[in-house]
Formats: sequence, structure tokens, C-alpha cells
Amino acid sequence: MTLKIGLIGCGGITQAHVNGWKGVTSQAEIVAVADVSRENAEARAAQIGTDPEIVSDYRDLLGDSGIAAVDIALPHHLHCEAIVAAARAGKHLMTEKPLCLNLEEAAQIAQAVKESGITMMAAHNQLFFPAVQQAKQMIMSGELGRVYMIHSLDCGARRAPLSPNKATWGQPATAESWGWRNDPTKMGGGELIDTGYHPTYRLLFLAGQQPKEVSALLGTYRLPLAAEDTALASITFADGMIGQVFSSWALRGPGAKPALFYIMAEAGQLWGEIDKLYYQPVGFSSP
Repeated sequence: MTLKIGLIGCGGITQAHVNGWKGVTSQAEIVAVADVSRENAEARAAQIGTDPEIVSDYRDLLGDSGIAAVDIALPHHLHCEAIVAAARAGKHLMTEKPLCLNLEEAAQIAQAVKESGITMMAAHNQLFFPAVQQAKQMIMSGELGRVYMIHSLDCGARRAPLSPNKATWGQPATAESWGWRNDPTKMGGGELIDTGYHPTYRLLFLAGQQPKEVSALLGTYRLPLAAEDTALASITFADGMIGQVFSSWALRGPGAKPALFYIMAEAGQLWGEIDKLYYQPVGFSSP
């Protein structure tokens, strides 16, 4: 049976979502899309290519008994309300990151999901990168021995210092060009809760435990933003392991393809890109 999907939000990121769904058409099909922008909704419907229903209010989509699950890709400040509404409507769901703006909203979401019994997933897509999966297997197998330190990074500076909007791509970024992403009340913060969310969940996945202590430094260096464009967080874990998250829209790491993570362990070091993992054991057999 093909799972009927409703897409809530039709902004730029949903191009990737639609491509993903089109890769599993034997299992799932987007049958409806919702967006307050008719232009965005029609563009995504055209990409889907199977004439999905278009609605302006996602609540209409949630009322469709034929839709079993929804894919939520709204601006951050709209996540909690949409997730809770979808759960109460009995829809299984996936939501774009970040999950929500704060702990209070997270508690509301947890309660709604628990009470409804639906299945929910946050779009932590980078956990499925081959290098991340292989590194996790090596840690769990004991092959690396004790893990001392994990650095998790995302400092590709892909948006900076140019405008993030395609209409003005290649021009110097302005505060206005960032739209809702330059409003901390809608973002829930700045770079750290957006792009920095990826290296954060990557670190927690690889560490396999919750933090004991966290400290952070935030800075705004190159971009005209109301909040930070760069973040550095240091984390300690109960077993003494140290973690670090470094993420930036303004700065770029070394190399053509900056590493996503570094792991320092008893038996050696690992560092990884999306689909490549490098291992350097402790010691050398020759100079």
C-alpha cells in the first residue's frame, strides 16, 4: 500500500524533500501540498508532477482522512503549532529541523505525540551520511578503544557573504535579504539553532550519551544579522569525553571539502566528509 503524504510548507528546502519522496514512489506519494504562497505551492506541485491538491491552509490538509502522514517544512516559529495539530489529527509526521524554538515547545510536542500514538521524526538527515554511520559502528564495536574527543563542524560559509536569496544571488547580503532568518523571535536564535543544529545532533549521535556540562561562545563577524553568524560550543560528558561544536555561516574551514567531524580515540583518529571516512591509527610502521 502506498502511503499518502501531505507536504506542509513549499519553500526552497522542500525541493530536496520532494526529490526524496520521488525516490520512493512505490512506498509513498505526495497527494497534497499546503502553503500561504500560491506561487510556492504551484512550483512544488509542478515538481511533484502528479497533480497534487493545493491548499493555502494546512489545517484543510490535516482534515483529509486519506492522508496518513505529513512532511512539515515551515519557518521555525511555526513548527510547534503545526506538529501538535498534525499529531492531534492522527497524522504520522516528519518535521524539518530544528524541532522547535525552546524547551517549553518541545514539551508540548512530546505530550501531543505521546497522547496521539503517532510516529514522529525530526529531519536529522546527516545521521544517514555514510561516513557518520561507519564512524558510529567503529565506536560501538570498540575498534577505536576509548574515545577522548569529538569535534563536529559545519563551517562551509555557503551563504556568506552573499545574499541567500536567488533573486539577489551574487550581491552583498543585506539584513532584509535574510527575511525571517534575521528575526531571532522566528528563528529561535541565530546560526546555531539553524545550521548549527546539524553538527549538534551529529555529536550527540556519535557520543552516544547526553552532555554533563555545556558552554558556548557566539559571535557576529561578517553578516548583517541580529543574532550570531558563528557559534562554538564545548561539551563534557559523564565519562570524561570532550565534545565540540563549531558552526558558521561566515567562516569556512580548510580544504575544498571541509571535514564534518574529527574523532580522537585511544586507537587512533577518524575524520569524515559526507561519503568518505579517514582513519589514522596510533603509531607508524615507518617514518
